[in-house]
This record gives sequence, structure tokens and C-alpha cells, in this order.
Amino acid sequence: MAKKKRQEKDSYEDFQQENEPLAPDEEPLDEDEESDDGESEDVFAEDESDIAMIRKLEEEDTQIALSEILFDEEVGFNPMFDWSTVSEAERSRFAALKTMSREDVEAYSWKRLSAFQRWMVARACSLCGLHEMFREIALGIIKARKRPPELCIEDIFLELVWDYVETKEYPQALELVDKFEQSFPDEQAAALRVRGLIYIDMGESDKGKALIDQLIHLPFNRNIKGFEDDKSSRDSDKRDGVIQYEIGYALLNMKRYDLALHYFERARNLANMNDDYELTMSIDNARAETLRNINGDD
Repeated sequence: MAKKKRQEKDSYEDFQQENEPLAPDEEPLDEDEESDDGESEDVFAEDESDIAMIRKLEEEDTQIALSEILFDEEVGFNPMFDWSTVSEAERSRFAALKTMSREDVEAYSWKRLSAFQRWMVARACSLCGLHEMFREIALGIIKARKRPPELCIEDIFLELVWDYVETKEYPQALELVDKFEQSFPDEQAAALRVRGLIYIDMGESDKGKALIDQLIHLPFNRNIKGFEDDKSSRDSDKRDGVIQYEIGYALLNMKRYDLALHYFERARNLANMNDDYELTMSIDNARAETLRNINGDD
């Protein structure tokens, strides 16, 4: 009924418009005829201000794309550095490197670049599987006397360790872990984590799990000045849950699915005890992904 009333109303308005006389001096303009002001009626015409606005929008799109290059979320870059001081040129360099082909990365001239710029190239090498080039760059950065403020040398050292694990060169990886411990004595937790995962990857799961258990029960903050005797946060269930979740996720990436589930279950029990709903959700998502891999689901 409402539809019919609208149709009748429209018909009546059309009838009125058709029978309404034009004003004496009013005539319809031709499509190409100009108005009294001498301006064309073509709504698609662009003047210089339109072009300038389009260019500005394009520049803003570029800025948005560059702003998505977040160095502090990339391994090896110092999250405490003031990344707002980094130029657009450097952001553009990293964005370009991350999308280059293996051949272009391999041919990239990097030896005269700063340590910060060389690590960008090293990250591109990791993405392309250029192990030898990655190792040469990473070793050069680690051995440098001056520590670049933009970089986290500890993380770069461990990335180098893991590069040897990826190619199953375990003696070299374990030797580098020894050197890491000597260079960074306060990083015992990181050394235990990496060494345990290496042994698991080697097939020595019992040895690896024993090292991870040492990590889980390692006193928190004991190497930080002023906290040597602090027992308040030792053996914290909440911290242990996070560590076991992180171990499980590392094992998931290593495709050690059964062992990953073992640590996810332990982490989930601790998260439930502490009413840590955010951690529980993360564990459940990781566990679901693990089960999909075990079952061969897409």
C-alpha cells in the first residue's frame, strides 16, 4: 500500500512539472554552454588546486605506508630507541629491502652502510634464506666496538645462533651460545631458553626439557642491582605461565607439535590459576593452531 501511494505522489509531481510554464527569461542551457560567470558547467573539470589536493592525498598515503614500518617490532632493533627520529628515507629503504627478490638482496651493496642500515639488509637476507650473507653482516655488527643505539646486540647474537640451527649446524650454534653467555652474563635466561630449544631440535628432548625447567625456576631479577635478595617474585606462577607459553610457541614454530601442546597445557593451568584471561586466550589460539597442524587441516 505504501509503495502505491509513493507512485501516485511521484506521478502527480511529474504532471505538475510537465505543465508548469517556464519563466519568460529562463531557457535550458546547452551542455557545453558557459554560465554568466564564464565558467564551464562541466563538474569533472580540474584546476590546479584539484591537482595539488590529489598529490597531497597521494603523499599522505605514502606517509601511512611508511608509518607501518615499525622498527621496534622487528627483531634486532632496539625498542627503547626514539624511532620518531628516523628519516623517511631509512623507512623507505627498509620497506624496499623487505620486498626485494633474493637476487636483488644478494646483489645489494651493503659494506659501506652504517650498522643500523646493514641490519636492515640482514633482515632481508633472513627472509630470502641468504644464510652466508646474513652471517657475515651479523658477525660484523656483533664484533664492532661501538654499540649502535638503534640496535639490540643481544637479539642479533641470538638470531645468528638460530640461523645455524635452521641449517642444522648444531655445534656452531652451541658454540655461539657459549660466547653469548660470556659476552652477556646477565642474559642467563635467554641462554637457557635457546640452548634448551637447540637440544630439542637436535632430538635430545629430555636434555632440552631439563634446561627449560631450569629456566622456569630461575629466580626473577636476581642479576639486577638492588634485587639480588628479592624473593617476592621468585617462582611466580604468573611469570612461569608466560614463559611456558613462549616456549610452547617457539616449539610450534619449530614444528614440534606434541611437545608444544605439553607446554601449552602447563601454561594454561597456570593462567587459569591466576585468572589471566588474556594469556588463556592466547594459549587457546596457539593450541588450536597446533592441533590444526597435527591434523593436517588448512
